[in-house]
Amino acid sequence: MKRTILIAVILGLVAYAAFALDMDFGVNLDTSTFLSSGVIDTTYYSQYKAALWGEMFQATDHGGSLDLIAQGSYRYTAERPYIFDLDLFRFDGLFSEAFGAGTAVELKAGRFEFADATRLILDQTLDGVQVSFLFTGFQVRLGAAYSGLILNPSSNVRISDDDFAEVDNNSIFFGPKRLITQLFAGSDAIALEALAQFDLRGSGATEIINTQYLELAGTPRLVSGLYLDYNLTGSFGQSTRAAQTTYLVSGLAGLGLRYFNQDLANSQAHLKVTYATGFTPVVLLLKNISVTNFLPMTPPTIGLVFSPPLSNILYADFGYSFRPFSGNSSVILSNLQPEVGARVFFRDPFPYLATGTAANLLVTDLNPSSNALYLGTEVTAGIVARPFADLGLSVEGGAFIPSAGGDNAFTSDRGIGYVLKIDISAAL
Repeated sequence: MKRTILIAVILGLVAYAAFALDMDFGVNLDTSTFLSSGVIDTTYYSQYKAALWGEMFQATDHGGSLDLIAQGSYRYTAERPYIFDLDLFRFDGLFSEAFGAGTAVELKAGRFEFADATRLILDQTLDGVQVSFLFTGFQVRLGAAYSGLILNPSSNVRISDDDFAEVDNNSIFFGPKRLITQLFAGSDAIALEALAQFDLRGSGATEIINTQYLELAGTPRLVSGLYLDYNLTGSFGQSTRAAQTTYLVSGLAGLGLRYFNQDLANSQAHLKVTYATGFTPVVLLLKNISVTNFLPMTPPTIGLVFSPPLSNILYADFGYSFRPFSGNSSVILSNLQPEVGARVFFRDPFPYLATGTAANLLVTDLNPSSNALYLGTEVTAGIVARPFADLGLSVEGGAFIPSAGGDNAFTSDRGIGYVLKIDISAAL
């Protein structure tokens, strides 16, 4: 018996030495509070989350690595008092010099984040596999994932009417079932990306929607500290209702600038105009093909107070942040980061130009008799702080001033909307 125990200990020590595993674990505590007033009525929302994570890491030859990380969490809200979730379970292998010096292959598998270059089309934790072929200044990435095992409250995969109808349905355990594929080729300056999602609901669905996206995006440097920020996406889809298929065509485009200046109090600024198509009842040359609302896989949040769907919209987004005490000996002062921002919203002008009627927008208090394109302006201000290495705090407030009354886009019932958001995070 003693000999067996001794052999097991020796084998364990040999295995540990051979694999040289580094291990770590910890607990993260997060709380988010959201108070809004004037949009519909005064609402209060708060979420509390406790997460336990663990990681095993092994360095390999030529700077490669093997990494396994997992995180489980408990989340509480008044609407859902208990949500136990697996946030992350990912194997990440980096195999250096796979095709010679300056190259590598990276393999990811499990539950982890999938996103497109803009995060406006896809931004979601999914179960899948991703392989990246890395070269100097260039990479090719292939990925495939399934969304049907993500808990419904944690899933933002919402495309069809059936998907949106299940958002607050507590009897639905898992989110919408989609097969998602991704191909990326390029660099930071210019990249071509193809994405697709396939609806797996089957014959019981009210509507089956499959969509494909071809995206060109990049952030090339113009001069020191100044970058161009652009994206252009064409989307194609198939919507089937009662055995009748309509072919969908839509688009998304963005153009702007980003500015970084570390010597100017770590200043960061951006200005970008984004456009997403709206529905135009125009049939193209081929039967059952129509220009329609842009349909992202995961609808993004594009504003703090006013966040309409990313379709039938044209908006300009400005933001600036800086660290006025960067370099100060005080950790608290050096990490203070004030932020300001503004967004100006318009309806997509092309449906109005093509038909004389502005496309509809799924927002509260829209004036049904108005074709006005200007919707309103949102202004925000906030501060991000990290008083200690394991404690973070952010406070952000904003107001949306709508174009309301008379022939304007909103009815007179729509007042100025206000939001206050407070996030606190701690690591133990």
